[in-house]
Amino acid sequence: MRLVLDAMGGDHAPESPVQGALLFAREHPEHEVVLVGDLVRLRESLARAGGAPDNVRLHPASEVVEMEDHAISAIRRKKDSSLRVGFELVRRGEAEALVSAGHSGAVMAGALLVLGRIPGVERPAIATLLPALKGGGRCLLLDAGANVECRPVHLAQWAVLGEAYVRARLGISRPRVAVLSNGEEPSKGTSLTREASELLRASDLDFVGYVEGKDLFSGDVEVVVTDGFTGNVVLKTSEGVAAAVTGLLRSAIERRGGLPEKLGALLLKPTFTGLKRMVDYAEYGGAPLLGIQGVGIVAHGRSSPRAVQQALEAALQTAQAGLSAELTRCIAHAAVWLPARQRGKGATEEALSD
Repeated sequence: MRLVLDAMGGDHAPESPVQGALLFAREHPEHEVVLVGDLVRLRESLARAGGAPDNVRLHPASEVVEMEDHAISAIRRKKDSSLRVGFELVRRGEAEALVSAGHSGAVMAGALLVLGRIPGVERPAIATLLPALKGGGRCLLLDAGANVECRPVHLAQWAVLGEAYVRARLGISRPRVAVLSNGEEPSKGTSLTREASELLRASDLDFVGYVEGKDLFSGDVEVVVTDGFTGNVVLKTSEGVAAAVTGLLRSAIERRGGLPEKLGALLLKPTFTGLKRMVDYAEYGGAPLLGIQGVGIVAHGRSSPRAVQQALEAALQTAQAGLSAELTRCIAHAAVWLPARQRGKGATEEALSD
């Protein structure tokens, strides 16, 4: 397969994207990575890294979507940006997926304007895997930041997309689906969560009702839906807690400083390493944008080479799973209980107006 990497996207571009692409390419000589961006800078980065294997090639793009750019206007105006050019390669069938650690709003705008939506999906969502204590060991949270203003039907559609994704990617035959709320009782939540729950109760999904924030990591459910504002706050808070816990453990060991503590830390080092991998975003790499006609992976803006490598792994696995066809089938099947979109502004224009 051929994967496109927006080599100019992210806080550490093009160095981290280039190094991450090389890590991936050396592990997967049977697949190809296309680095899109400023050829001069890319060649300099490759030279510093010792050159590129045969399955890494370059594709020129003279512009960059900056983090301060307005997402929609940048995609429309900067037609030779690395992000837009990358999506065009996917649209023309010259690549199977795109990965970018750049402007996440622009990634969504590019996906909508260039690739388009799956029929029946009003708004794509960013789907993020979180670690869980039991079950399949993962919980899929969506939306993790693509849509701030949402309607109940959006959450219901994301439940369908998320359930299909978990079945295909994690091999869980009957994922449990829930709505994130401030309590488990049906009377809790907002009009958005209550109406979304009503829709999902009429579905053929394994809908369990409301869950609280703590349940995201329990393993009692595999798919949790919420609006993009709440989802992004949850995601960033989780990252902060994980970093804080690791730092507090290290600080406590260093503060005591005795031989028993040092021996204990040495014995527990493999355990701490495993824990760090479970909670480190770099191990998950990137989050798929579910609901688009194609594969788009949103990576963390601060992505290290390891995180970029893992994002490419996620893109490869998502493309190999043939998820676009499965998501299209599931949304079409759900039309019997999902309300049709109201007349008026087109869904693409509405999604981009957020």
